[in-house]
Amino acid sequence: MNGADYWLRRLLALYWGGQAHFPVRMGLPAVAWQGLLVRLGCVEPAIAPGQIEQQALIGLLLHSRRNERQQLAQWLAQSLTADAAPMHELIATASMGFDHLWQDLGLDSRAELRELMSDCFPELVRLNQQNMRWKKFFYRQQCMRSLGEIVCRAPSCEQCCEKSLCFAEESD
Repeated sequence: MNGADYWLRRLLALYWGGQAHFPVRMGLPAVAWQGLLVRLGCVEPAIAPGQIEQQALIGLLLHSRRNERQQLAQWLAQSLTADAAPMHELIATASMGFDHLWQDLGLDSRAELRELMSDCFPELVRLNQQNMRWKKFFYRQQCMRSLGEIVCRAPSCEQCCEKSLCFAEESD
């Protein structure tokens, strides 16, 4: 099994187990969802009613950010390894969450997220030399390359009031 399949399978298990914070079908369109299940040879288990309600609520909360999510997914797709789709969609969806990205994905640590990123988005890992937190890194990179659609909080990290938060070591 390649690295991307491992991570897709892991995220799927975390989603089904209720540890990951995703909307219904992990935010994927029905065709992409079915394609993922077929690719991984998985059969969708029955989901507890409480989990279905949670997924529906997350979907409602994320609905207003669908354009932002789509832009992020398109940007991530540019750095995605050839075998890792639809990881860019999953990472973009989880990035709309309210916790650290690794927590919204249901992963055990920020280090585990870096492993996922190394396998599926190695170019972004190389660009994130200072180990900035991933959501902040995504938006900082998009801001630097945008045509004014994304607002940056400061002209550079050196001038940003949150620099110590972005680059601080996280305890797991």
